[in-house]
Amino acid sequence: MLKFLRALKMFGLMFGAGFAAYILFSLFGHPQAGAGIFVAAFLLAGVLVWTEFFAAPAPAVRSGIRDVSEDAAYLRTLAQGFDPEQFIDLRKGIFIGLDGNRKPIYLPLQTLDKNHLEILGESGVGKSSLAGVLLSQLAASGEAVIVFDPKPDEKLPGVLARQGEKHDFPVVVIDLRHTASFPQINPFHGCRPDQVEELLQVALELGKTGDAGVDFYRGGDREATSWIAEAVAADPSRSLPDIIKAASDDEAITEKENLWRELRQLGRIKAFSTREQGIDLAALLEQPGGVVLYVMGSTTKLEIGSAQKLLLQRVLQVLEDRSDKSKPVALFLDELKYLLSPAALRAAGTIRDRNSHLVFAHQSLGDLDDCPGLSPKAVRGAIWGNSGIKFAYKMLDSATALELSRLAGASRADVQTMSNTANDNGGSTNTSWTQAAREFMPPHIFSHLPKPAGGEASVGVVFGLGTAFYLSTRWLQTGETPAPLRVEEPADQADAAPISHAAESGQEAPEAQAEAARADSLEDLLK
Repeated sequence: MLKFLRALKMFGLMFGAGFAAYILFSLFGHPQAGAGIFVAAFLLAGVLVWTEFFAAPAPAVRSGIRDVSEDAAYLRTLAQGFDPEQFIDLRKGIFIGLDGNRKPIYLPLQTLDKNHLEILGESGVGKSSLAGVLLSQLAASGEAVIVFDPKPDEKLPGVLARQGEKHDFPVVVIDLRHTASFPQINPFHGCRPDQVEELLQVALELGKTGDAGVDFYRGGDREATSWIAEAVAADPSRSLPDIIKAASDDEAITEKENLWRELRQLGRIKAFSTREQGIDLAALLEQPGGVVLYVMGSTTKLEIGSAQKLLLQRVLQVLEDRSDKSKPVALFLDELKYLLSPAALRAAGTIRDRNSHLVFAHQSLGDLDDCPGLSPKAVRGAIWGNSGIKFAYKMLDSATALELSRLAGASRADVQTMSNTANDNGGSTNTSWTQAAREFMPPHIFSHLPKPAGGEASVGVVFGLGTAFYLSTRWLQTGETPAPLRVEEPADQADAAPISHAAESGQEAPEAQAEAARADSLEDLLK
């Protein structure tokens, strides 16, 4: 009834105005002009009446209050599966996924190279699927891509290997786990003494904590690492077993029980047990064309956690020292909290000056507060505050969802208010319109992003590329995971007992053998 009365009122006003114009123009001798105005007014009145009865309400009216069930239903429509490979075209840019209108999104390579990226979301929501799409295209574009994966993904290494075969870039694997019990790389090969000292301090977590009692003893341990570095300084091919052997010869070091125990635990990493260089990190980053270095680690084995931090720090040292910085380097750090150290955190703020950019992946903001030995405030500033582009997938952490909602900002909504007033004539209805700010993406959006099942796509939200928008991503087809590189040592090194540095400095062979016979074997030292 209300619509009918409103339509009748509009029709009457327009019809009356048109008729009045016709009479007025006729009095002044222009009846044809008056008739034209009357016909136009009649047609306009008809359009207004039709709009009142049949036109759909403006979206802004119904969007004043967000309904979680409607949002969840809409998000499910974005999970429709697709084949990302058919959209990859490096001439258009780097393909990242489909937007809310199912249109492909391409980013210029320079946009990715000039920003750190952050990928958030709980386990199994598709963080690695996005990483596979991004990293494979970066390598195909000629970049060096280094992946640190503390919880080795089942698909990602195979995805990168298959794309490497297609786009002609090599994929090199380092497996730090005990299942790969053979030499692969010597991270100390060619290091300066100060770099050896830094690597040991990072691996053994000897940074300052702010606790006076703990820092007092750690200060002594840090000093001991400088003694170890000096003891092996003359040997550019020193290996981790050599370092442990040198430490065992110094009672001042072995008396530091925690340092000595942790150093021997680190020595259990068979991947580092070689005097050969193995994988040449500097050459890998400077060779023409794209390349992928994939490092597999662990989230549970403490000695492997130390080894992956050590290797990450060695990569950062190489990036800092390289003279030719023309080749971009992308460093992907998955399960971030298992990789960060004070030295790595400091490097995160300056690595852009080395033509390198970082891609972080973690589950929530809580992970940034759970990095041992690091200030949560400093970690948030370096990671959350320093990542220009963010991809957020499904998460149930309310604090992170609220922070993302704030980051998305607010939108304007038209709100209709209706009130009924009783009077002697039966009552009336008053309608008013106001504008109000509402959350552009409420926190419930991030808890209702669909988790992919079967062939479905992952659905996330992108920040940092203008207004936040939805993005659907999906796994590339995977291939066979490459085997780690095995370093074949010379027979005399593989069979010989650990060699003392005094012997290498010029001691006669019989004396060296006698010294080796008197020394404990490396296996005994590691027990």
